[in-house]
Amino acid sequence: MRVERVPYRLITAATAAVFLAACGKKESAPPPQTPEVGVVTVQPQAVPAVTELPGRTSAFLVAQVRARVDGIVLRREFIEGTDVKAGQRLYKIDPAPYVAALNSAKATLARAQANLVTQNALVARYKVLVAANAVSKQDYDNAVATQGQA
Repeated sequence: MRVERVPYRLITAATAAVFLAACGKKESAPPPQTPEVGVVTVQPQAVPAVTELPGRTSAFLVAQVRARVDGIVLRREFIEGTDVKAGQRLYKIDPAPYVAALNSAKATLARAQANLVTQNALVARYKVLVAANAVSKQDYDNAVATQGQA
């Protein structure tokens, strides 16, 4: 069995027909419409030049605010970030413990003053009694020492 060859001229003619059909003139698309745009009239005016840049800051000086006394803070007397003056009160502290300590110290002072009056009278009595040899010199010295402690 023999395969027949297709004639060379027939293949060439078919290929040329395909190429000629592909090279035909296409219909051109209509030109695009011009888009609508907004128009603004330029007016001269002053515009502030503002530049915003990201960054971090840190204080040049940092003040440590510390209490000089212990106690419960009742109220803050300043606004954070504002300037304060030397001697300005910064906090209101509960005065109850300090009032109690003051009253206790006053009571101790009154007791010591009463004790001093008693010791002065005792020394004055012993002085007369020591001169009359009615009391020992040791008792008189003890009374004088106790008077000094009062």
